[in-house]
Amino acid sequence: MKRSAMSAALMSIVLGTAVAVAASTSAKPPIRFKDETAARGVTDLAVNATGPTFGDYDGDGDLDIFVPVEDLAPGLADRLFENDGRGAFKDVASEKGVQNSGSFSRGAVFCDLDNDGDLDLLSVNMPPGQSRQRHVPTTLYRNELRETGSARFTDVTRSAGLMRAGNENDQKIGGIGDTGGGAGCADYDRDGDLDVFIKNADGDVDNALFRNDGGWSFTDVTQSSGVALQTKLKDSNAQGSPNWIDFDQDGWVDLLVTHERDIKVLLRNLGEGRFEDVTRARRPPNALPFLNPGYAQGACIADFDHDGDMDVFLPTADQAGRMIANRLKETGTLSFQDVTIKSGAGVIRGTRGCVAADFDNDGHVDLYLNNGGPSNVLINDVIAGFPPFVTFYIAWEAAENTLLRNRGDGSFEEVTRGSGAEGLGIGSGVGAADLNDDGFVDLFVTNRTYYAMGKQVSPVAGQNRLFINRGNDNAWIKLRLQGTRSNRNAFGARIKVASGDLEQHHEVQSAHGYNSTNDPTLTFGLGARKSVDRVEIVWPSGTKQVIEGLSIKQTHVIVEPSS
Repeated sequence: MKRSAMSAALMSIVLGTAVAVAASTSAKPPIRFKDETAARGVTDLAVNATGPTFGDYDGDGDLDIFVPVEDLAPGLADRLFENDGRGAFKDVASEKGVQNSGSFSRGAVFCDLDNDGDLDLLSVNMPPGQSRQRHVPTTLYRNELRETGSARFTDVTRSAGLMRAGNENDQKIGGIGDTGGGAGCADYDRDGDLDVFIKNADGDVDNALFRNDGGWSFTDVTQSSGVALQTKLKDSNAQGSPNWIDFDQDGWVDLLVTHERDIKVLLRNLGEGRFEDVTRARRPPNALPFLNPGYAQGACIADFDHDGDMDVFLPTADQAGRMIANRLKETGTLSFQDVTIKSGAGVIRGTRGCVAADFDNDGHVDLYLNNGGPSNVLINDVIAGFPPFVTFYIAWEAAENTLLRNRGDGSFEEVTRGSGAEGLGIGSGVGAADLNDDGFVDLFVTNRTYYAMGKQVSPVAGQNRLFINRGNDNAWIKLRLQGTRSNRNAFGARIKVASGDLEQHHEVQSAHGYNSTNDPTLTFGLGARKSVDRVEIVWPSGTKQVIEGLSIKQTHVIVEPSS
């Protein structure tokens, strides 16, 4: 065959394949959202918010939303949006004792720290800035619902000892007093209660790991556990959620810590309260692709490629987002591969927040990215009053967000335009939750507004955005896990849902991305399948549970067996 004829034939094959792929893609129902921010009462124009935290704090059966806010101008303070049961929200933060006035909130997480069945709250704060007069430390709130019958919070930070060992300033102010960057909960020592890791946004101050000793008492084990990172990195400043995941599936939850201007660090849990940094190891177990020093603030972790282990998407504000595939199942040992180009997930739009969820319930985990333009503006050039040694870069221009649909093999196509979730803004966090209980996860997006001395200086006034998923005819099943021998939240539990030719794997996580959380009830899409064959759960305690015959299009509460 002549070269020209051969080229034409090959081109015909390529085009034919492309048409077939396009046809199969277009045959799927589109992902569509409706902006119901104002209708639901959560607009909050011109706030400087970090990511949403979902949880049923008052035990009435619907999801509420806590939103940390940087208190930089009059009227700005943390929000606790209480759900009225019909999907409308009212801010009750002041009434419930969690407004945290004067704080510079950087993140929060709902965790049942005393295993009593109600959700406690940890709010991570930064030190006072230009216009603030008092120092509001990172604050631990105990939910009094089970004790009093009323869902109200009490500050127990000092009495619980959530202060770093040997730190005089912490003792003075009654809590961690430096630049808190994010928090996450996990039972790293498998004693049945949740421990707390707090990231620090100041490169001169280390992160902190607190062991839960029970009875509302915590001990700083940062040094003894091997998670201290300040001396190992040039720029250890870390905002965004820490990521607790059992990457090697040995029953001990590992810790991924992302950084803004340095490598990401994978700390492998060795058991017995110790961690080992395996990031730079020459032989597996290792995590060499995390040596990329991209400006990442947290990560989104899921089994994107359906091979049964947990992969990592890094939202990076200064370069393409990175897709890092876990090769545990393929190689038999823990190792990772950067598959950004192959995956099609390498969007370059100044991504800060991300969320992994199956938005169309086809059984494949999609990605939504909260963008805000590249971080290329020196803060000293746009906000006066910063000392000369404060030199960091921020996003100054708004950008649209990105919706990436999983094709089913771990590769993605962008379907943003026309989805209704474009959401122009300077993005921060984003979480997914089924707020109207229709089986399809919705999106809550937060954005930034920059202030100086109480006045707005940024060209864009950010706001929250609530995008309600309009759904389709695909089937689904929702699972709400409740630990007994394990922590009550079941953080760290591994779930496999099998339905015919489809297997889905998930691990229950406390936080993701830029200081955000998802709906604690897990939604598994089933596509056109009519039944679920098996649900297999490995609980953090090590208990293994198999359940058959669960009905579709229903929420099932699964309680851990006592033995």
